[in-house]
Amino acid sequence: MAKLGFGELELSILKIIKGLGRVTVRDVYESHGSEGGYTTIMTVMSRMADKGELMREKEGKQYVYWIVSQNESSSKNILKRIQDKIFGGKPTAMVSYLLDVDSEISDKDLEEIEKLIQKRRSEKKRG
Repeated sequence: MAKLGFGELELSILKIIKGLGRVTVRDVYESHGSEGGYTTIMTVMSRMADKGELMREKEGKQYVYWIVSQNESSSKNILKRIQDKIFGGKPTAMVSYLLDVDSEISDKDLEEIEKLIQKRRSEKKRG
């Protein structure tokens, strides 16, 4: 398998933690499979805790990690950093990339995206 970039690894770790709840580095490492070494995952999780994207507490000789809140603020922070670093801070460039990369996007998905855009426009007009 291809080695994941740092942002991709963070997202992958968040997905695992979201699915499992409170986890140790070993839990994430074992769920992650062959992508990323144990110490790499440990370093990324530690940095995510330092940035406030994960919470952690020491239990015995290891730390237990969990997502800060259930409103997905961690995922939003990571996506914002990806938008800034990769797409020059331009949301249109990021959305365009996401639409282009998924050649199998269905008409139903496109309709849902259009509804989300209309909802956002309405919210901006009101507030």
